[in-house]
Amino acid sequence: MNSIDNMEKLPESKQQGILTVLQIPLKITVQEGSFLHIGGSPSPLTEKKAPVFSVDGKPAIPASSFKGAFRYQVEQLLIAKKGELKSKLEITDERLIRPCIPAPIPSKAEQELLHLGYRKHCEIKVEEDKVEIPKENNRPIGLCPVCYLFGATGLMGFLRIPNFWPEAGEHKIDQTSIRIDRESGTAAAGAIVTGEQVKPGTIFKGTLEIVAQQGTFQFGKAREIGGTKVDLWLDEITSKPTEEAQLLLINEILIPALNNIAVLGGQKSKGAGKVSIELNK
Repeated sequence: MNSIDNMEKLPESKQQGILTVLQIPLKITVQEGSFLHIGGSPSPLTEKKAPVFSVDGKPAIPASSFKGAFRYQVEQLLIAKKGELKSKLEITDERLIRPCIPAPIPSKAEQELLHLGYRKHCEIKVEEDKVEIPKENNRPIGLCPVCYLFGATGLMGFLRIPNFWPEAGEHKIDQTSIRIDRESGTAAAGAIVTGEQVKPGTIFKGTLEIVAQQGTFQFGKAREIGGTKVDLWLDEITSKPTEEAQLLLINEILIPALNNIAVLGGQKSKGAGKVSIELNK
């Protein structure tokens, strides 16, 4: 079970050129009774058809996989805790806090999300001296909180998602899968597939980064471009001291979403991907 407690003060910061970056060290453990499989590209030099994602022979949790799981949990949090977050962030219009559908041209399945608390794709358009922000029913609603954190078309977000690397040791084991022939009840001809698993108990580490200061942009504050405010959901807490606003977003959105990540990778029907996430103190 994940157990990241709320923070009473901001995490350690580091200067990276002109950026001030808050660093949250995380530890991801593959749970006992499960295994991890995030697929990699098969090598023509081996017979393994289902390898795990690896770098220099070591398994890793790629940033893209973690970002996808993290973003999804932030989206779900904004929907499930909408009323609570509206109150804590002092938001008067609930449309401002709804997450958007990431795809600019959503599929039919994604369009159904509009009935489940999502809104249309966020995008910032800059044409000469005019800045256009998302609207709904001709009323400006700005970027959604998810795009504020993870980035949107035309504007970077405040989060930097890392690859997660394993502790020293041998963590990969071979995995053999066999498809059963429905008629004979025995192994189907040519249906044996050799792949890989990451063993239960394997620990991965990485550092989630929050860009606290980037030029005139500050994490926890609404951004303004060309005189146009683009993060309308942050209007009310902008008056709070910067550190208080930043802690509010970390404790009410980021940490609960991290705590809700319980599964990563594929082969979930086989019980794969069960993980726990903790601060790496």
